[in-house]
Amino acid sequence: MLRSLVDVDRDMLISVLSMEVQTATKIAMSGHQRTAWQRAKRQGAIERAARLAHILAYFRDGGIPAGMSEDDRELCIAIAERRSS
Repeated sequence: MLRSLVDVDRDMLISVLSMEVQTATKIAMSGHQRTAWQRAKRQGAIERAARLAHILAYFRDGGIPAGMSEDDRELCIAIAERRSS
C-alpha cells in the first residue's frame, strides 16, 4: 500500500495514512480473545496500527518518531526521496 502512495500529494498521503491507522486501531481493539489464534490476530493488528502510526508521524511531522523500526525508516526515506524526484 505505501509504495502506491508515492504519486499522491502530501495532504492525500497523510489522509490515507490517518484512515489506515484508525482502521487498524479499530480492528486491534475489537473482537474476543478467547483462543490463541484470536490473541495472535489481535497482537498482529496492534503491531500494524503502531507501525502505521509511526509512518504517519514521519510524513505528518517530518521527523523519525521514537520507536520506529529501521525497516520502516528506510521505507519512509525511500518513499520521500521518490516523491521529491
